[in-house]
Amino acid sequence: MKISMSQLTGTPRKRVAALVGIVLFFAFSISVLAGQWPELRIPRLEGNVRIDGKLNEPVWKKAAFIPNLTQQEPLENSPATEKTEVYIFYDSNFLYIGVKCFDSEADKITAFNMSRDFMIRDDDVVEILIDPFNDRRNAYVFAVNPNGAKFDGLVVNNSERTYRAWDGIWYAAATRDSNGWYAEIAIPFKTITFNPRATKWGFNIMRRIKRKIEQDRWASPYHQVYFTKVAEAGYITGIYGIKQGRGLDVRPYGLLGEERKENETEDKFVYNGGLDVFYNITPALKASLTYNTDFAETEVDARRINLTRFPLFYPEKRRFFLEGSDIFSFSGANPRSFIPFYSRRIGLVAGEQIPILGGGKLTGRAGPYNIGILDIATRDYNDLPGKNFFVARISRNIWDESLIGLIYTYGNPSGDAKNSVFGVDFKYGTSKFLKDKNLYIVGYYLRSFSEDAGNDSIYGFFVDYPNDTVDNYISFTSIGENFNPALGFIYRTGIRTIHVGLSYNPRINKKFIRQFFFELRGSYTMDLRGNMIGWRLFTAPFNVRTQSGEHIEFNYMPYYDYLDYPFEVYEGIVIPPGKYTMDYFRVELNTSKKRPIVFDLSARFGEYYTGHSLTLETGLRIRPNKHILLEFIREGNYVRLPQGNFNAQVLQIKFDIYFTPKIMFQNYVQYDDISHTWGINSRFRWIIREGNDLFIVFNQGWGNPLDRWSVLYRKAQIKLQYTLRF
Repeated sequence: MKISMSQLTGTPRKRVAALVGIVLFFAFSISVLAGQWPELRIPRLEGNVRIDGKLNEPVWKKAAFIPNLTQQEPLENSPATEKTEVYIFYDSNFLYIGVKCFDSEADKITAFNMSRDFMIRDDDVVEILIDPFNDRRNAYVFAVNPNGAKFDGLVVNNSERTYRAWDGIWYAAATRDSNGWYAEIAIPFKTITFNPRATKWGFNIMRRIKRKIEQDRWASPYHQVYFTKVAEAGYITGIYGIKQGRGLDVRPYGLLGEERKENETEDKFVYNGGLDVFYNITPALKASLTYNTDFAETEVDARRINLTRFPLFYPEKRRFFLEGSDIFSFSGANPRSFIPFYSRRIGLVAGEQIPILGGGKLTGRAGPYNIGILDIATRDYNDLPGKNFFVARISRNIWDESLIGLIYTYGNPSGDAKNSVFGVDFKYGTSKFLKDKNLYIVGYYLRSFSEDAGNDSIYGFFVDYPNDTVDNYISFTSIGENFNPALGFIYRTGIRTIHVGLSYNPRINKKFIRQFFFELRGSYTMDLRGNMIGWRLFTAPFNVRTQSGEHIEFNYMPYYDYLDYPFEVYEGIVIPPGKYTMDYFRVELNTSKKRPIVFDLSARFGEYYTGHSLTLETGLRIRPNKHILLEFIREGNYVRLPQGNFNAQVLQIKFDIYFTPKIMFQNYVQYDDISHTWGINSRFRWIIREGNDLFIVFNQGWGNPLDRWSVLYRKAQIKLQYTLRF
């Protein structure tokens, strides 16, 4: 089947333009009343508070008081099944929050986790959202569970998810008794950026009761409003005279160890040291400097099997690049399509770590502007010369939830040819479309300038209607053949793709069933001449979440792929060019995360190019208590083709011991039969004090090239980093 460009540029295109215009007209012209958000005036009090989770200091009796929260899940805007009391006050240096989570069945409180940045949806938890700029779009998230385990992250532009990567210095503790559990939190004003002239901050608090799959909130307790919707938070007022000190953090580190690289036969002694400096130019704008940057404590990537022709995306895990990374986000960017700035391009080339000499970063806000500037230099390494990389991202907040922005990148980590990318994006957002619905409209344009590939562009739009019962979207992306973001990530070039998603999610709230999810998603891909080269359809005729938290799903996923060149899917097994239409099915089962034993199963089976394939993914998580985590994950791929058969599997084993929320020993073992190698990553971490960490890290890999296991690499290191605050 062939589609000519005239079909796309004629009347249908005008209809699409008209449709987008109508949507924009409604989005901009609809008039609604502002929501009625709760407001709490908090006092400025002086009094010593020991963060021990007991709330027994006299000053707590003078704090501002929230007598209870309101149920949001499963029954929106209904009385909570358990009582929650919240206490808030501040002094010149800290914001203090105390929470009493009463529970009529305190022996059934769910609290398995003790790790830093634990999975907050798996436990009973108190989650706090703070918007210190009161811009109704960006916020900090802090959470604590009954074990005193902590989680923190960022919300950017009212996103539905929290950026887990941000780690701040703050203090929390929790206790429990026969009446429930209690949390005490102190957030230093040195840790967060804020508008010093704002006496009103956005604020919300949520309590999760895991065994009931219940969520209770202070502000906006509605299904339609996800917790990270900063625009729907309440307010705390009366904030004045708070201090950031000199706004200077100095974080030196020292490292000792031994390592053996691949193809070496002996271990060698290594030592290193470096420095990070952070300075708040204003309470809202932070400068960061780094010298001899090290990432020894970073967890290794999870191994994955790739049965496609296109690259896999791996998330950034290195702390220096994660801090402030929210500022560099670009509207419309998606790992399944493109990202103009992908920080893993710096210091990592073809899986090899390149030493970073140093650099600087400026991140934060100045009035309505969001500013991110990064300049990093790498050292000479083997045959690769040292290089310099530069990224700038500036956006301006407009209206209540919208922005317009620019991005620029310069540098080429894998070649000598000069490369740069310039782009502009626009995002319109509202939570008041048709009175109380969420709507986002995004448009973007990027152009790359490359000495070796020439100049080319990418452009597109995205319209999203993400609501509880109805969740729909449509997008269009055009990527030029020579579009080359050397500091970014690109899934595929030389295509135009349309994505459409429709989802109807009725809530049943019967004895066993809580909610159904009926989904229909599709994509249509053509080359730049208008020839169809692929389409995919995803359907979920049965997808259910139970009252106890189990999830069962069945999918039918037909797709079409045009191969214009041979595709070597496995060593020595090549799929010939041609047109392939395939039917694929999937069955998923996930037991509730509230249980000490959690089982996950996914089976995908069907046609695969000239043959058939079966993919089985199984997971087993065992948590006998809060101190032990044992997890097994296995992915097995069984492919049968006329050109040859093969099996490909990945095995992952995690065994973690948590002595306290500040002392942990984590072990991660992986094997795959593509490379036929085993690898272990062991990390001991002692949080001596917030911001001061001791790491002992061991990495080793074994290979089996000739049926004889041998050490491929080994690294053992001790790293101490310390934070001095001024």
